[in-house]
Amino acid sequence: MATVAIPPQRPYVPPPRRRRAWVPNLILSMLVLLLLGGIAAGIGLAGLTRDLPPINVLDDPNSLGFKTAQIFDRKGQLLWEIDDPSGGKRTVVSLQDVSKDLVSATLAAEDVHFYEHQGVDPVATARSAWIDLTRQGTTGASTITQQLVRNAVLDPNEARQTTARRKLREIVLAYQVDQHYSKDQILEMYLNRVYYGNQSYGIEAAAQGYFGKSARDLDLAEASLLAGLVQSPSQYAPTRRDVPRTDDGIPVQTKDRQRYVLEQMASHGMISADQARAAYDEKLTLKSRQVDLKSPHWVMYVRDQLEQQFGDRTLYQAGLKVYTTLDLDYDQAMQQVLQANRDVVQQQGGDNAALIAVDPRTGEILAFQGSLDFNDASIDGQVNVLTSERQPGSSIKPVVYSSAFLKGWAPGTSIDDVKSCWEDQPGHQWCPTNFDNQFHGQTTVRSALGNSINIPAVKALEFATVPSAVDLGTRMGITTWGPDSGKTLGLSLTLGGAEVRPIDMAQVYATLANNGRKVPLVAIRQVVDAAGNRLVDYQPPQGEQVLDPRAAYMITNILSDPKAKLFTYGRNSPLILKDHPAASKTGTTDNYRDTWTDGYTTNLAIVVWVGNTDGHPMKQALSSMTAGKIWPEAMEASFTVLGLPAEDFPRPEGLVEGQVCGDTALRPGEPPCRNDLFIQGQAPATVAPTAQPTQGAQPTAPPEPTQAPQPTAVSQPTPVPVPAEQPTVVPAKPPPAATAAPQPTSPPAPTAPATQAPTAPPKPGPTAAPKP
Repeated sequence: MATVAIPPQRPYVPPPRRRRAWVPNLILSMLVLLLLGGIAAGIGLAGLTRDLPPINVLDDPNSLGFKTAQIFDRKGQLLWEIDDPSGGKRTVVSLQDVSKDLVSATLAAEDVHFYEHQGVDPVATARSAWIDLTRQGTTGASTITQQLVRNAVLDPNEARQTTARRKLREIVLAYQVDQHYSKDQILEMYLNRVYYGNQSYGIEAAAQGYFGKSARDLDLAEASLLAGLVQSPSQYAPTRRDVPRTDDGIPVQTKDRQRYVLEQMASHGMISADQARAAYDEKLTLKSRQVDLKSPHWVMYVRDQLEQQFGDRTLYQAGLKVYTTLDLDYDQAMQQVLQANRDVVQQQGGDNAALIAVDPRTGEILAFQGSLDFNDASIDGQVNVLTSERQPGSSIKPVVYSSAFLKGWAPGTSIDDVKSCWEDQPGHQWCPTNFDNQFHGQTTVRSALGNSINIPAVKALEFATVPSAVDLGTRMGITTWGPDSGKTLGLSLTLGGAEVRPIDMAQVYATLANNGRKVPLVAIRQVVDAAGNRLVDYQPPQGEQVLDPRAAYMITNILSDPKAKLFTYGRNSPLILKDHPAASKTGTTDNYRDTWTDGYTTNLAIVVWVGNTDGHPMKQALSSMTAGKIWPEAMEASFTVLGLPAEDFPRPEGLVEGQVCGDTALRPGEPPCRNDLFIQGQAPATVAPTAQPTQGAQPTAPPEPTQAPQPTAVSQPTPVPVPAEQPTVVPAKPPPAATAAPQPTSPPAPTAPATQAPTAPPKPGPTAAPKP
């Protein structure tokens, strides 16, 4: 743990209340804002003070209450009342019943000159206004009294405004409050009203909610941590599990905020440097809390979105009615599917699972299961896996092949699955293998993607280039590959080497279901405040075409093709749904930490993750034995609960079919020739296969397409097409060198296929290689 830097101790003498002439201070603060805001000529003091709300609202005990915010599902079923006592409440205490350490920490963090000024700090106001005007950033200048006015006196709608007029009216009211109440009264009212997160309003509820003790019993370490929360309760929440944490489980950013508070206390002589260091190093134990909520991960996710959009004041005091996209009945059905597979997950060495279901056409999230059990501390059940970063394994391959399709490849493109190595760093060779530790010779993109063969996937990324694939993945919905992510992205990305969030993968697969049209995922349909004002009214947008619909359809056509999956999954794979055309892709990381199955129909996309919350490996289980078992059960249950009809995937214009022959090693029991898809203008001429092909003839090269960087190939227009047992499509030309990817030490592109059939590979089995 980092050592906290504490200035030398100075003797602390509480400053006396100095009733300095308020007029100069007040006028100075107002003039600063008027002049720097450029409105001195337009606003007078009389106009500012007209219709000011009365400050005696602070004397009304009912003013401590807040209008309940309610969160509903899409059918109006109540999910959570945010002031539910089970989630924390406000308990009023006197200032004498609050620990002195908490009082000092609050002053140090929020308003160190509280006992000196007249409700407004003119120096801080001038500094803040200047920084804002010169666009050097932002800095807080509100005193405790101003915060009290904003939270309890001003109308919530006005309190949300960021205008100079609102700031000036706040200054006037703060002075009035300072003249009418004693400093101790103001501080007591503030400490009983301020929000500390975790559904804790006021310091007593916060002390009980976080530490299980009264505010009078808080020690310095606990007090300094709580005092630091006020600035941003959601950002600094000690209970967060989606950010890095210290050894005692406190988020690092929360500890950094605590350190700031302690530094401020020491620099103003409130505590010694040794006391500050000891408090910072003290191990804190947070009180565990059982939360009895419907769809708890969902309401927490929605609450965070509301806080970001409207702020704490509006969310917790404006009486919001929030209608979300979730279907509670359906969400509970998905929870039942997960729970029914809990034993299966545990047998494979996992302890957790998560699921998200979305409507691709509208972007609405319909089911949201962030863990197997929100209240199970043994699996860190309150961690929302859906918003956590995990390696996707082979489930990311559709993004890579989509990028290759944009550059001229197609499902029938020939590609060689042979041992290949790449120099991933100077002097080091990276030689990936397939899940069965075998190589399968010449095949096609359709069979390589459908059966999740790794070497062709690396070659596809090498051809498409890493920057192109990253750009496409980001446009399709991945939020964790940005330049500020700290990730080094290379060819291993195609095997799941770059972490993603399950909620982002739901966006990616929903985009594929829409033939490349991205409709952003949404959680909130409508928000209405207590006065009936409609703050949000969601209307599904048209969406953005982020991927050529032809490329998206070709991916869908492969992922929904049972014959493309024969070698790895067999003829009776549960991933092939009854009576509903569906596309799916599995993924397992090479250390068995994460298993996935992501898939979709035209009207539903579901992503399933299975693993251990803390990331330790499971047994050698393929995704088809974990997430791949849950996904089809979830889809079948969805069709029943939601009443979804079976629909064929719509084929866009601009696609043609050409004949592809061979590729039998990964298509056992299938005819040697088939028709496959090509983008119009990029396919060579074709002819139909004959009933009795002659074995061994070699194809002739077709004319090179004018709209593609390399030809995709099918059997040629010779008088009689003669398929060999190897694919007889024309192999792709060597791809251009990737600017951001290492080059292979083996030949980068397949050569003309041989007439000899490859030896049949052994049946696949779990190995330490990256898996389907």
